[in-house]
Amino acid sequence: MRPGEVTLEHASRSFLLRPEERARTLKELFVRRGRRDGARVAALDDVTLHIEPGEAVGLVGRNGAGKTSTLRCLAGIVPLDSGRAQCGGRVVSLLELGAGFGADFTGRENVFLNGALHGFEKEEIEERLEDIVAFSELGEFVDVPVRAYSAGMYLRLGFSIAAFLDVDVLLIDEVLAVGDESFQRKCLRRIAERMEEGATLILVSHDPSAIERVCRRVVVLDAGSVRFDDTTAEGLLFYHRLLGARPDDARRERRGPGVDVLDLQLRDSEDRARSAFRSGETVRVALSVTGPAERAVVAIEIRDSDGSRLFRTDTTLGAIEGETEVVYEIPRLGLLGGDYDLVVGAGDHDAPPAGTLDRIVRLSVSETFDAEGLVDLRGEWRVREREPLR
Repeated sequence: MRPGEVTLEHASRSFLLRPEERARTLKELFVRRGRRDGARVAALDDVTLHIEPGEAVGLVGRNGAGKTSTLRCLAGIVPLDSGRAQCGGRVVSLLELGAGFGADFTGRENVFLNGALHGFEKEEIEERLEDIVAFSELGEFVDVPVRAYSAGMYLRLGFSIAAFLDVDVLLIDEVLAVGDESFQRKCLRRIAERMEEGATLILVSHDPSAIERVCRRVVVLDAGSVRFDDTTAEGLLFYHRLLGARPDDARRERRGPGVDVLDLQLRDSEDRARSAFRSGETVRVALSVTGPAERAVVAIEIRDSDGSRLFRTDTTLGAIEGETEVVYEIPRLGLLGGDYDLVVGAGDHDAPPAGTLDRIVRLSVSETFDAEGLVDLRGEWRVREREPLR
């Protein structure tokens, strides 16, 4: 397989649910030997899925839908009953907090242990050690045995290891929900950077905003089967309907009948989908608006990590029927390094107020070394020598 390629072919896996065990006598153990009590439950039921190198795919579904089982089978932790599960190249998984850690080892020692478990040589880990430690923000706790770590500290160390190893496939489960908001944003930004480097991502999360920010495709699992596989916007909409929620109806009540934003993507000057940019680059905001609407209006906002509005603009599309493609181009991105949220919304007759902007995508801007702040106002320095007074 190509590095980064992921394949599931007619994959099936079931587990035996046993009734609560009670203490048995030696005689009972011999009498009942070979008998299997309990029912088998299908975690994966003939799942076929193909992911191209460099794709970011979100796995969503109700509890027990088979999301974690899918990642475990792809990681080689759980064998399949039938079918095939394979990942091309090096794979790193972050599925459970503390998995692969030695409780009595320090955080620094566990970096080497975890890296070795993923097939990396000591020299490879040493080259990345300082970056891993700095990203984790554990400070002096990196030299403390991890049995003293909180869940959030486990996440910081585990994700930092996964994020700085050169791998082709990243498998990440719901563990990001444990971290604080600032570290979650930092993690999502690092994931976006790895995607720019060509890594493949499969992310399991119950947080729609996390899925929308980094994934371009969503697979909905239900009862161990694939129920939906399409773009992120359509996939999350299908998932909400599967749960009995109708977020689209709620949005239309606020804005008026018939107008909605179906999809949202960031693209570069060559029209490639991206989420990480440099200051000064061209950014295209591509979205789809559906009608009918007599006078559709689309609004775009950029917000900082605290949710404060940095910029807002809107435009009138006029009367629309069916789906309409809209592109807003920023010829030179005037933001400095950091994580930003770009949100859009649409209304009929009037621009939607800020509270009804409901499509969101993460915009990550790489750090610069010659300026600080939010707005990029870098210019040229000129020094002139003044002529002496006579």
